[in-house]
Amino acid sequence: MKCKVCGKDWNTSICPYCGGTYCSEHIHPLDHFCEGITNKRSARIRLASYGANNVIIIICTILFFISILNWRLMVDLFALHPSIAHIFKMPWQIFTSMFLHIEFWHFFVNMFVLLFFGSELERRLGSKRYVEIFIVSGLAGSLGYIIYANLLNSYVPALGASAAIFGVFGCLAIIAPEVRIMIFPIPIPIGIRTALFLFAAYDFWMMILSSAGVFTTNVANVAHLAGLFVGLYYGRRYGRRKIRVY
Repeated sequence: MKCKVCGKDWNTSICPYCGGTYCSEHIHPLDHFCEGITNKRSARIRLASYGANNVIIIICTILFFISILNWRLMVDLFALHPSIAHIFKMPWQIFTSMFLHIEFWHFFVNMFVLLFFGSELERRLGSKRYVEIFIVSGLAGSLGYIIYANLLNSYVPALGASAAIFGVFGCLAIIAPEVRIMIFPIPIPIGIRTALFLFAAYDFWMMILSSAGVFTTNVANVAHLAGLFVGLYYGRRYGRRKIRVY
């Protein structure tokens, strides 16, 4: 029996979803555009074909537009309220807060950055590792903010993907130091590690000054730094990765 894609008549198998005959190179449903995928596994395969980073952006976008209708309810349900009592009452907020945005520019900037950095990191490490880095960095940001808020007795709700994005940023800076980016108002491209240092230094000093009461800020700088540390860890773990050009 010949492969329906390339015509090879050796080492062929029957696809369990559509019943067609394919060689080892085309037996995977995504390699022969399988039309017979109808079960739960197929849903996961089709979802993965869109790219994990794109799925995350879609989730954030959906929540943003829902928040336009009733942002107070969305903050009450899904933003991170750092008091210990509230966390025990609504523990899912440690996770859901990283996908929620209620201000347009916060949403736009985060998704714009994630579109470029997230897609590049996913290309280099794969979807599974990318999702792990994003989620773990976001959770680290939530835990860092909880500790920080309780130490200062400041219980302002936190939300946004920034901590997870800093993790993505940090990991990419380690495994792809050759990447160069533009940062306003610097008129020339700079190395991603230089950019990372500038952002980290800014967040660190903003955190110190706001903690000392010099001024107040509505940015959870400590969450950014916590997510960044996780990203740096993953970057060291996976090492430098290059994209092959064919």
